[in-house]
Amino acid sequence: MKSNWILEKENTKLTDKLSKSLDISPITAQILINRGIENETEANLFLNCTLFDLPSPYLMKGMEKAIERIKKALEDKEKVAIYGDYDVDGVTSTALLYTFLKTLEANVTYYNPDRIKEGYGINIDAIKKLAKEGVSLIISGDCGITAFSEVEQAKELGVDFIVTDHHKPPEQLPQAVSVLNPKLAGCKYPAKEIVGVGVIFNLVIALRRALRDEGFFTNGEPNLGDYLDLVALGTVADCAPLLDVNRILVKEGIKRMQSPKRLGVQALKEASSIKGEVRSYDLGFKLGPRINASGRMGTADNAVKLFISNDLEDARELAKGLNKENTNRQNTEAGIIKEAISELESNPEIIAKNSIVLASKNWHPGIIGIVASRIVDRYEKPTILIAIDHDGVGKGSGRSLDGINIYAALSECRELFLQFGGHELAAGISIREENIEKFRAMFDKALETTQEQYERKVIIDCSVGLDNITEDLISELDLLAPFGIGNPEPVLLSKEVEVISQRIFKDKHLGFKVKNGAKTYDAIWFNMKEPSTLPNKVDMVFIPEFNMWNGRKDIRLRVTDVSW
Repeated sequence: MKSNWILEKENTKLTDKLSKSLDISPITAQILINRGIENETEANLFLNCTLFDLPSPYLMKGMEKAIERIKKALEDKEKVAIYGDYDVDGVTSTALLYTFLKTLEANVTYYNPDRIKEGYGINIDAIKKLAKEGVSLIISGDCGITAFSEVEQAKELGVDFIVTDHHKPPEQLPQAVSVLNPKLAGCKYPAKEIVGVGVIFNLVIALRRALRDEGFFTNGEPNLGDYLDLVALGTVADCAPLLDVNRILVKEGIKRMQSPKRLGVQALKEASSIKGEVRSYDLGFKLGPRINASGRMGTADNAVKLFISNDLEDARELAKGLNKENTNRQNTEAGIIKEAISELESNPEIIAKNSIVLASKNWHPGIIGIVASRIVDRYEKPTILIAIDHDGVGKGSGRSLDGINIYAALSECRELFLQFGGHELAAGISIREENIEKFRAMFDKALETTQEQYERKVIIDCSVGLDNITEDLISELDLLAPFGIGNPEPVLLSKEVEVISQRIFKDKHLGFKVKNGAKTYDAIWFNMKEPSTLPNKVDMVFIPEFNMWNGRKDIRLRVTDVSW
């Protein structure tokens, strides 16, 4: 499918103003404008933001009540449990609050549910277990906003709850001591898109401040900057937009990850073969998947242990274990992908439909969401993969494309589900095996008009001549990092570029050289949709970058699309 190139509209007047006042190139200024910058103050904040620009945690609704309850637990030596989700956000939330409370000499433990046996969120059996162990206060991390019944049952067991979460609140909130969630109605905390570990970090900031005011710290207080590595990892891995507060937290967290104090991060970097500078890409595609693999394949316990470890050799062994689990996850994923593609290629009538729905009793329910994303990338259709258990209940994960609302389509099939939830691009369902065929037809009908609406879009920041691509420009564009959702890497367009040589390698990548006047640039097009030979002149969409190889730093153009 041919892409629709969308070139951002130029704002020459503001570009010139920002370029002169901030001493940056017009290209960088235009990219800032494309990211929503409207004036010099906002641009300066974007480029030079620090921890001093974070809003007060006390703007978060319920913060005072949460702090008072935790202070009481510290004073009375109560046993406190952190109950975290099993994904990266939940793991980092758990590890951050646990290690902070440990520095306060609190009586603290933690609990992360088994994804397969217990499922998502807070469950009453876990609460009963913690209550038997003497826990009288549970603080959730990255979960709990829908746990109305569980919180009520906890009260009956003599256990108080502080819920910290970032997911969309339901109409009926848990009647906890406090509910911290920036998305709550009436919450004045301005950064609504922080993730679970971001909420926990705000709780820790507020708690340290309250304890400081009471003279709690007689031998020095904890440096909260040391916890930002976990905040950055959880934020990037949870696919949060890297703007405003998230941008500050990730930017500052990545700084601390270059030479990490946390032994678990050091060991995980080693296991992930990350050398030199750490970037947001490493958090999202190297570190994050290794932590997620633990929760996907079973329990996240070893991931939490890694981040709270005080012994480097133990941390290294745990990191190696997570590496092995990630390899198992990759092998399991590859097997499911192979089976799914084989079924699709042998049944072209399925590919011809508006959607793809596949089910199997052989698939791991913790992996099918990743595979659904791969199928969407390959076939460009909304996809639901369903893993059927021995009781005949299928757990399905769905993924979609920009502009196609999978949640709306699933809503038209709700009568067939035991449960379902999600949002426009990703969703989950629970369905009995005998209803899958009916669901396949109903879901496809709900998406009848969507394929006509969909087209792959390539958003381009600005059009430039290749002679503008210099080392100084690339270094300046790096000031816009960390890159991710909401703040993508700068994408440029050069027209009628002369191609002087080219070669395909590994059957899917195209390396070529392009020329502008007397200057030659190396270009690389990874994972071409359709391997082909380029003509002598092309229009090229690319991301300029430094390529480090054998101690050399050269300019490289990482191509995302080509037209001629």
